[in-house]
Amino acid sequence: MADLLFEPITIGTLHLRNRLMRSATAEFLADPQTGMPLPKLATLYRALAEGGIGLIVTGHTCVAYSGRTSAHMTAIVSDEFIEPWREVIAPAQEAGARVMIQINHGGAQVDPSVVPEPLSPSGVRTNMQAVPRPLEEEEIWEIIEAFGQAARRAREAGFDGVQIHSAHGYLISQFLSPGTNQRTDRWGGDLERRFTFLREVIRAVRAQVGEDFAVWTKLGVAGKAQSGLTVEQGAKIAAWCAQEGLDCIEISHAWGIPEEIDQTGEAWFLPLAQEVRRAVGDEYPLALVGGFSTKAKMEEVLQSGVVQIISLSRPLIAEPDLAAKFARGQSDKAICIRCDQCRPSEFGQGIGCYHPTIRELLEKA
Repeated sequence: MADLLFEPITIGTLHLRNRLMRSATAEFLADPQTGMPLPKLATLYRALAEGGIGLIVTGHTCVAYSGRTSAHMTAIVSDEFIEPWREVIAPAQEAGARVMIQINHGGAQVDPSVVPEPLSPSGVRTNMQAVPRPLEEEEIWEIIEAFGQAARRAREAGFDGVQIHSAHGYLISQFLSPGTNQRTDRWGGDLERRFTFLREVIRAVRAQVGEDFAVWTKLGVAGKAQSGLTVEQGAKIAAWCAQEGLDCIEISHAWGIPEEIDQTGEAWFLPLAQEVRRAVGDEYPLALVGGFSTKAKMEEVLQSGVVQIISLSRPLIAEPDLAAKFARGQSDKAICIRCDQCRPSEFGQGIGCYHPTIRELLEKA
């Protein structure tokens, strides 16, 4: 059976040279005052593109300063960001990759030293750093508009698409989860009302970029028990996202990883993807992130038809050329051991593999 990993695919208006995407990964390469992307990001993205990846999704980028999760988070909050982002992504596009920006608002999950007054649907704390304030109706609409304007700027900057971050316990995920959304107005209550915020964000984005531009989401299909968001609910949300015209959904977790998810092997969130596949039908494009290490497992999941795109984060931090290694038959497994020694120790260093043994192996290769 022929490899699917390196077959081109067209999703909506977006043509990709293969089925491998770099999942959004915080790069720690933003100006700490403004969130402006640093020039070193261009080098990182170009290395991924030259390494053979089909689609690069940027680290999450805030649509408003009220949603900036840390001083290391990039931003796209005004038109001043358009040209710097264009310069950052152009080298990767010239090297054959498509580049999509992930747009996000942290909600309650922010650093209070950066955002002194965190915002959330209902004032529920989701980290130990800050107690958030419930959003007022007018503020909700302002954030929805900020998502739309961020998408407009992304298109003007030359991005190939936008991915709305609806996972990992950030603001949209907080609206979707009953554990963090205890509102009794139009924005909370039953599942359909909890979906209202994401629905309005999707519509605001589409209104700004049109129908001929790729709009995806990274969806937290289910979370830990405290979140209250079950896989059955998440699958229904995915179906609504498809009906709203999103081109592709990347499957991930919501506020916390569900307790039943096995993280000892590969394709951790495959059970979530299988449930979503049943909800969205056989033809709708899905991507899957979580625990992939071997080419064999990636191929197996693609051949199953559950998803069409394999999404990688940590393996590409250590080996930005992993796709090329797979294609050449030089490797069949990522060298990454998921030790979480990826964060830089000083400003401007950027994300990387800082495990001494792994670095030594890479330098010898």
